[in-house]
Amino acid sequence: MDLDRIGISTAAFFPGHLTEDALYAAAELGFRVVEVFLQAGSEYTARFGTVLEQRRRNLGLEIHSLHLYATFFDLWSTYPRRAREIRDRFDRALEVAGRVGAQALTWHGLRYGVDDPRLVEAFFESARWAGERAEAAGVTLCIENVSWCYLRRPQQVRSIRDADLPVGFTFDGFQALESGAEPGALVRAMGDRLTTVHLSDYRAEGARHLPPGEGEMDWLALMRALRGVSYAGPLILETAHVDDAETLVRARGFVRGAWEDAGDSGDCRRP
Repeated sequence: MDLDRIGISTAAFFPGHLTEDALYAAAELGFRVVEVFLQAGSEYTARFGTVLEQRRRNLGLEIHSLHLYATFFDLWSTYPRRAREIRDRFDRALEVAGRVGAQALTWHGLRYGVDDPRLVEAFFESARWAGERAEAAGVTLCIENVSWCYLRRPQQVRSIRDADLPVGFTFDGFQALESGAEPGALVRAMGDRLTTVHLSDYRAEGARHLPPGEGEMDWLALMRALRGVSYAGPLILETAHVDDAETLVRARGFVRGAWEDAGDSGDCRRP
């Protein structure tokens, strides 16, 4: 994989950098692709989108995707005023995506009552609405597997696919292990709808979202799975609480090595 296709989330620089300033931090480390995590309500505006676009262009970056703040997007809300405000905010997120040229939105989706059939049905209905809005704007709405949300295991991926919702998927390896799912099985279930990949490492005890190579992830197996579904998008580092810039640079090199090692094994397809 071209080193430029290994990107980073602005969340990796949170909270020490404002979202727009995290673009400078990413560029200084030589990253060329980013996912922008919109952290505050004021960041879901056309004006903020213009700020991001100016900085992106000046730095020569590609903004592959926007990450939506989970509590801002309970689109299945039954309270009319709240539902209207949330849908308005979603449309503003699409406007930001259009201004910066983002291809995708990463969304956690249903984050409570995940085993309540009525809530799941309402979530699916809202995902259809949002997915269609995104599709019309030239953007893919991607539901992410998250250990404390609805999408946790392959069977939930299959349920979304069987419902023919107009959405893609964001795969997160750390979240897969935290939820007890086999990462490769999730990747294979997402298949050709896999649009974005988040990478960090997992350890049962200790800090969350470790740099790749510092935890229990079977990286060779994960990279084989990604190659097996012909994933050709960016690999986005999504670490947390890493103050040492060199650690992020090492993590990027580790990911590239793992990708190349998986290709050298000869039992999976190259993208």
